[in-house]
Amino acid sequence: MSRAYKNFWSLNTDEAVVTGILRDGIGKSLEVFMPLNAQMKDVDLVCMNLNNKKALTIQVKGSKAYEPEKERKRVGIKVKKIGGNTSDGSSGWFFLKGKNVINSTADYHIFLVYVIVRQRNIGRRTIEPHTIIMSTNELRSYVKEYKKLHGDRYSFYFWINPKKKIAFDWRDKPYLVNRYLDTKGLRKLESSLY
Repeated sequence: MSRAYKNFWSLNTDEAVVTGILRDGIGKSLEVFMPLNAQMKDVDLVCMNLNNKKALTIQVKGSKAYEPEKERKRVGIKVKKIGGNTSDGSSGWFFLKGKNVINSTADYHIFLVYVIVRQRNIGRRTIEPHTIIMSTNELRSYVKEYKKLHGDRYSFYFWINPKKKIAFDWRDKPYLVNRYLDTKGLRKLESSLY
């Protein structure tokens, strides 16, 4: 009896970048896996402690890189009162369905923002990946207090200033998200596995 096999999955670029960030930033007893089927809604990666068998599911959201010069003036005025600094960095935009945030089965959400960095001394620009890592429970509390629905979706505009290690969401009610930025968020995710 013959059987046809289909490719039900594919590794998204953002998921591959986040997998690399996780592999480089977490302990040696932790491993990152990718589900091989499309049955696990809202789960892109699984992070597991191989010693104690604890596992966390992760939803990855990626954004394109936005030109900082175009966004800087629009953002700067709105975020000064919360300590936001737009002198460097750039923003990423995420548009998530409200019901998907509230009913998410993932343990963590990782927002991947590609920051355009200008290297003034050599006249070049580079793109650096940065992450905002939140547990789903923290994300639900966050949207309840700081976000409003736009149609049926929540809109997030995360500005990341990597030089000052500042991150904030400037859509709806501005809010600092420094504690979820890069290594800080990664340490929290990692500690959940021990």
